[in-house]
Amino acid sequence: MVIAVKALSLAMAKKMADSAEQKAIEKNLKISIAILDAHGNLKYYRRMDGNNFISVRMSQLKAMTAASIPISTKALAERNKSMDNSPYSSVPGIVLLEGGLPIITKDGQHIGAIGISGATPELDGICAQAALDAIAAEL
Repeated sequence: MVIAVKALSLAMAKKMADSAEQKAIEKNLKISIAILDAHGNLKYYRRMDGNNFISVRMSQLKAMTAASIPISTKALAERNKSMDNSPYSSVPGIVLLEGGLPIITKDGQHIGAIGISGATPELDGICAQAALDAIAAEL
């Protein structure tokens, strides 16, 4: 039995970035958007005018975290808080702030991740979710 592997297309990544940016505009935010493929390689990147410099790196780190450990960075942060001697905070490059989400198909395939930075972690998460919602039908 052969299982078809779905891939994150450039069109999907652009659609995600458009949706995240639109949500940011609605909320008067300036964000950076990093979208990675299933292998953790940068697929698409966008930085809104007026966004701060640290958000460039943070968006990519949030996406890399969600790509490496395919759960949301919010869930990972919550898991980290509930553990004594959590290993997550000692792993270089792991970000324990909301705004990173894995991209998972309806049949459970992990095909990439998105990271948003530039606002509060909660608002970054709202923009990241808007991006995933934009491609839900394609997953």
